[in-house]
Amino acid sequence: MKNVFVSVIALAIIILLPCRAMGQVSSTAASVGIDAKVIAPISITNTTALNFGTVSRSTASGTVILALDGTRSSTGGATVLSSSSFSAAAFSVTGENSATYSVTTPKSTDVVTLTRQNGNGETMTVTNFINNSPTSLSEAGTATFLVGATLNLGANQIAGNYTGSFSVTVAYQ
Repeated sequence: MKNVFVSVIALAIIILLPCRAMGQVSSTAASVGIDAKVIAPISITNTTALNFGTVSRSTASGTVILALDGTRSSTGGATVLSSSSFSAAAFSVTGENSATYSVTTPKSTDVVTLTRQNGNGETMTVTNFINNSPTSLSEAGTATFLVGATLNLGANQIAGNYTGSFSVTVAYQ
């Protein structure tokens, strides 16, 4: 009886194992689309330099401010000569039609140094950079904007021509 019972169990195991082992595996696949859009590169061109014009110095420090509305003003010991030409920096941007972008100029707290040409290391600083850039290109893929700033003259600033530069970057968003 014991042999019959063991034989029945063994037979049941033999019958059940192949059934489980023979179960079919199911798989499926899906097709996935791939998309990409290539856009025109963004570029920037400086069309007008930042020019504070001719400034008269004094024994007191002062500033010259170039505003985005095309005006110039002075404070303290700086006096602007009304006959001298001046300009906020002007830029043109080209790229993908109606694309959004950002402009990076020196921050309002950044200091750019101007050095006197043919001098002995005399300097002035430019601070408080501002711009009026739009946030997107036109339907034609263009934009223009201005950058203004503040020129800081020291008391008894040495006379001469002072030059320097600053960076402006545009990038798609």
